[in-house]
Amino acid sequence: MTYLDRRALLRSAGAAGAALLGGGLLAACGSPGRTSAGGSTTLTLFHWAGAQGTVPRRVAQAFAKKHDVTIRYIEGTNADTFPKLVSSVQVNADKPLLNLGFFNAQSFAQGAADGLWAPVSEKSVPNIAKVLPGYTTGDGFGAYMVMDAMGLIYNKKVIRTPPTSWTDLFDAAYRGRVTTWDAPAFSVNAVPVINQIEGGSDGDLSKGIAAFSRAAKKGQFSGLIGSIDQLRQQLNSGQVVIAPGFQGVAQPWIDEGDPIGFAVPKQGVMAFPEGFQLVKGSSEDQLALAADLMNEIFAPDAVSDYSAATATIPLVEGARLPAKYRDIESFQLKTVQNALKLDWAALVTGLDKATTAWNNDVKAHL
Repeated sequence: MTYLDRRALLRSAGAAGAALLGGGLLAACGSPGRTSAGGSTTLTLFHWAGAQGTVPRRVAQAFAKKHDVTIRYIEGTNADTFPKLVSSVQVNADKPLLNLGFFNAQSFAQGAADGLWAPVSEKSVPNIAKVLPGYTTGDGFGAYMVMDAMGLIYNKKVIRTPPTSWTDLFDAAYRGRVTTWDAPAFSVNAVPVINQIEGGSDGDLSKGIAAFSRAAKKGQFSGLIGSIDQLRQQLNSGQVVIAPGFQGVAQPWIDEGDPIGFAVPKQGVMAFPEGFQLVKGSSEDQLALAADLMNEIFAPDAVSDYSAATATIPLVEGARLPAKYRDIESFQLKTVQNALKLDWAALVTGLDKATTAWNNDVKAHL
């Protein structure tokens, strides 16, 4: 990949932006894959909703001002934005929906298999050299920045003693008051975890889906959730009393006084690395600037701020866990080092088959 030097880059100008596929854009003129009418480069940055977007936006806004760049923002989840990215590339590989995006490990693997990502190196993003050993991607695409832990989140008014096992999702005492995410977002709906517990392999989720199917036929689930806000509302109201969920999602709610708890199952939490990817099909100037922006987001101080805002565990040398979480066992890096780990590359090879089985054997019974 050829990267333009800064002076040449800022002298470059391009055509006005064309219409953008997909929704959820929150700012500014221009279009990904193009330049704005004013001549400066336009980047589109995808970040997750709520507190997950605070630090990337702050860093991006300062970066845009410093480098005369127009930055558009897509706020959402992997579940809704990743398919839109795939669709945009299928329509025109040179006009991806976004240029730099925050993704989870399933999307990292799925995008690599689909050829969506542009290479990332220590030359283009020097700060990725600070990613802790054992948490690099190893394939030259993207970099992990923080780690979240998936366990069980629950309503403390109803469940007075914290749940202790992943199989508590199927406890008859909670019948009709359990929820999870729809397929193909298997990285967040606990199917792979249950599948491991049932003795299955990550490339074949049939044993996990069978367990969810048995529960669905008994009326265990209230339905499926489509957003973090929906999950929070249902937990607070008592419509849902237990669900698979992330510490980084639950902790801010807990800090704000919601009657919600986060429990580490005896089988372990599920390690959930998160980070950024450069998107193939972006122009050379977009890739050069997106790499520079990614480098600033990966600066230790920025990662520390991101960890504080999102209650996640930093994976960059020099970044620090917020003081208020340092004495909590589930926030220690050893918790995720000893966690249930998924073979993400194997998992995505079976997504189509697993999604069909989920729709037929689980969703059909809700």
